[in-house]
Amino acid sequence: MYKKYLTILLLIIIALVPIFLPSDESRFDEWSRSLLCPVCQGETLYDSPSEYADDMRIILQEQIANGLNDDEIYEFWVTRYGEKIITNPIERNNELVLIPLFLILVFVLMFVRNLYVKK
Repeated sequence: MYKKYLTILLLIIIALVPIFLPSDESRFDEWSRSLLCPVCQGETLYDSPSEYADDMRIILQEQIANGLNDDEIYEFWVTRYGEKIITNPIERNNELVLIPLFLILVFVLMFVRNLYVKK
């Protein structure tokens, strides 16, 4: 009886594995659409017809085939070309959020203090 349920569960897991584990082709498509070609004006590697982009696509395919994870691929390209090569760079500017929040907190505290001081 349990064999039947176990078989069904195993078939469901096998069917869902491709959804949760991206294939090399989908990773290549994702990366080639997010890397800008350095010699083309605003075109990604996916869209660029230049030979330089062809060479970059070959390197990207090799990186994915060699099992590099997304962080390692990101570091490779940013180290060579800078943050501007990525169309959707990782946001690491926490001060852009923290400074306005700090200023709002200071002004709220000053406002509350002035309310109690006047009474």
